[in-house]
Amino acid sequence: MNIKKIADEALEQSKVASLKRLIADADLTLKVQALSVTDNPPMPASKDIHDYYSWSPYSWPNPNAKDSLSYITKDGETNPETEKVSDKPLLRKMSVSVHTLALAYHFTKDKRYAQKSAELIRTWFLNPKTKMNPNLNFGQCKPGVEVGTPTGIIDSRWFILVIDAQEMLQGADVFQEAERRELKVWFNTFLNWLLTSEIGKEERKKKNNHGTWYAAQTAYYALYTGDNQLATKIVSDSKKFFDTQIDSMGRQIYELNRTKSYDYSLYNVHALITLAKVGSKVGIDLWHYNTDNGNSKNILESIKYLAGFVEPGSIWPFKQITDKAISLDVDDGGHFSVYYPYDLYSALLSYYHVYKDASLLHLLRKLSEGVAKENRANLLVFRK
Repeated sequence: MNIKKIADEALEQSKVASLKRLIADADLTLKVQALSVTDNPPMPASKDIHDYYSWSPYSWPNPNAKDSLSYITKDGETNPETEKVSDKPLLRKMSVSVHTLALAYHFTKDKRYAQKSAELIRTWFLNPKTKMNPNLNFGQCKPGVEVGTPTGIIDSRWFILVIDAQEMLQGADVFQEAERRELKVWFNTFLNWLLTSEIGKEERKKKNNHGTWYAAQTAYYALYTGDNQLATKIVSDSKKFFDTQIDSMGRQIYELNRTKSYDYSLYNVHALITLAKVGSKVGIDLWHYNTDNGNSKNILESIKYLAGFVEPGSIWPFKQITDKAISLDVDDGGHFSVYYPYDLYSALLSYYHVYKDASLLHLLRKLSEGVAKENRANLLVFRK
């Protein structure tokens, strides 16, 4: 039996199913109202409605406190009230919608998708009446306690999808050249804020997924805005994450004490994957970093380790209060923006695409017979 041939055929079938699902999602996304930080009534401390504003998701009212400005943290348990008053769901929905439409245009060349994607981008980033100020000074705050926190920078990782969408929209002629320049100016200003603000400097010091995603974002934005020298430096410096975060078994050691340790381990692997993708564009091979010295501190071994807990009956030896993120959808309402880019299935596809290792193909085949059959990663990883 040729396992590779069977798995490849299953992946090809999944690409067909994924494209059908993508077009259905994109058709629904055409009906989406343009999204903006100005849509959300709660105001940040600045009193500027253009400033991004979100609440710390794991903060809950302290039941033993006499006032309403005292909080306790329940790691991994999102307080639904924080979603209601945050701009974060809007940012996520906008980014995923933009990407959904751009990807649909890429495969179908139906200009309606490109035009709608451009409309969403203009509203969030360019229109003076609705655009977001390029900072996260008020991200993941605790009202009455903290105005904004470094951890809020993790919210903007979804902007990477917007930049990826820009590449797919290149031939659609839906932006004027002045608009393209203006969008790059926005991201350049945002990048400068990430690099120079006290909040950004603190987030850069984080040793766990927050530090990795900070590096992934800044590298991606630097590359997009044309600062290849900065992108190269960030990618080169990010080798420290491979050296310090991954142990000899491929485990993400700073994520193992979380209540959703499997998901956070996977989440961090995707930040490393993002850095490796940028590295591929600036001549630094992070995919194979640490593969020759025998210590297994690399993306390959981390994905293999996580994949070892897919089979029924396999017991993840650390705390995980929810189902593991093997192949997941995110539904932000209206069933139009269904896409979760940080699951195991997506990582497995990257693994196979880069390393050409057939040892985990049986898992890809098995997962692609279920919900993963329509996973958008089937289109993204092999996108030409």
